[in-house]
Amino acid sequence: MKHATPHSRLLATLPLLLLLGTSSASAQETPAEPSAAKPAATAKAGQPVPRMPLVAAAPARAEWTVHMTSDFSDSGSNPAMMPPGAPTGGGVTQQRTVSSIQYSKDAATKSYFLRTRWSDGDTDEEWIVMGCHVAERAGHRGFYIVGGESSTAADLSQADFSELAWVDMSLYRGLKTHKGKPAFVFSVPFDKKRLSRDQARVMAFYQLSDKSITPSKVFKPKASEVIVYLDAATQLPIEYNDGLIRRRYQFTQPTDDRLTPPAKIVEFLRVRNEALRVRLTPPAGSKPE
Repeated sequence: MKHATPHSRLLATLPLLLLLGTSSASAQETPAEPSAAKPAATAKAGQPVPRMPLVAAAPARAEWTVHMTSDFSDSGSNPAMMPPGAPTGGGVTQQRTVSSIQYSKDAATKSYFLRTRWSDGDTDEEWIVMGCHVAERAGHRGFYIVGGESSTAADLSQADFSELAWVDMSLYRGLKTHKGKPAFVFSVPFDKKRLSRDQARVMAFYQLSDKSITPSKVFKPKASEVIVYLDAATQLPIEYNDGLIRRRYQFTQPTDDRLTPPAKIVEFLRVRNEALRVRLTPPAGSKPE
């Protein structure tokens, strides 16, 4: 199991993030100016209206996969979605990208299991147990707790779909049919969307030399409008296109079994927690300060 932080990796495709040495923190969003694009839609008589919270949490026991592509056409092929070893043409080496992330959630055990599939066919596996993001050292040389460089544990502690934290009713565009399903639609111009913390760091760097530079000039999105479709029945996401990556969400029925981390991870956490307890326990006879 290799350490992987999927949310950080998506932005890590930008060379500047590597330059900055960004350590991903939370995917909380940075405020931007309110959108002056389109007014919020009003529901027609007899139509369902979005409930609060607008983006629902995944069920207590849930499994879903987020398929990612930078190809926004419905029929075009994208190297990130091709099988391993498929030719990409021109003899040009394609940059490795995330093609999908599979999530398993169990609120009862406070555990998440993530499997990230890369465009070169490689996969990474991660466990988040009671807020601890556990990774395995190279060469299977034991485990460690991922620290501040991990946004994954922080993201999931806030919401199952923290990438949609920007969604609010002022951006509601109405009820439409998407992929055969009734869907609530929310959209905002790329330059008006609140930035993620990683994006805000990149913008701050560019603004050192150009205060007037806009997000679209920095990130060069393929689409000028950011749009998300939520299932009108469940309010779980169906599709999210942020202008850079299109994410399609596929929910599957989980097994009845509890999501239990491997024994070696459970033992690692037990030993670690015991060591912390001993370290934090004052010596016998010592007086509190």
